[in-house]
Amino acid sequence: MKIERIGVRIFTHTTKKERDIDGHTHPGPARQTRSALLTITADDGSEGHVAGSPELLRPHLLDGFIRPTLLGQDPFLREKLWLALTHWQRGSTGQLTDRTVALVELALWDLAGRKLGQPVWKLIGGYRDKVPAYGSTMCGDEIPGGLATPEDYGRFAEQLIARGYKAIKLHTWMPPVSFAPSVAMDIRACAAVREAVGPDVPLMLDANHWYSRTEALELGRALQKLNYYWFEEPMEESSMSSYAWLALAPGDYDER
Repeated sequence: MKIERIGVRIFTHTTKKERDIDGHTHPGPARQTRSALLTITADDGSEGHVAGSPELLRPHLLDGFIRPTLLGQDPFLREKLWLALTHWQRGSTGQLTDRTVALVELALWDLAGRKLGQPVWKLIGGYRDKVPAYGSTMCGDEIPGGLATPEDYGRFAEQLIARGYKAIKLHTWMPPVSFAPSVAMDIRACAAVREAVGPDVPLMLDANHWYSRTEALELGRALQKLNYYWFEEPMEESSMSSYAWLALAPGDYDER
């Protein structure tokens, strides 16, 4: 079996999501957006598909790197093809990114799964056929009917539990919301959710990397009192020293 064709279909669809400069997703008005579907086809008709951003699957990436590397090759030799693509990266002037290479690899895995009649999770070494899932909110907003207040978070948490979720992760407010970031509002939202779901539901907070060390410590201590399961990315994610400082800061329940 050899790879015979590689194509991309661009399609438009409606979304109510918007992204800021950091890549965070925010709710917004309905608008049209574009997505891409990469399809790798073998000479026996087997296909593998993956959806991605059109920017990651631009024509010159297909013609300059992906097709020359994959056409005529065995689609089951995924590691060989992945390595061949990564070798192109140095000479691609930064155009052939890890995300583009990942899309190609995912399409190859999809082709293998379809050809063998097996889900990919089994092919890569399956261990279980189900995993626990938690409900995850979008970022807070100022939209009527959205997550504009701590009480909105509490009501939405109740809906998630009613739908069967056993745990919940909050994403709280950030710019361009007028009052964000706000430690006080985040604490109020986290407290409202804890009150809404009771003491036994695992809760998590992703604070969207907007806070200083002292603000993160204040928020973290409040989460301790509310018995939150984890506290995610309150500060700049690349500042390892900030997270080391926060981890070593004495907490309210520190017995040392």
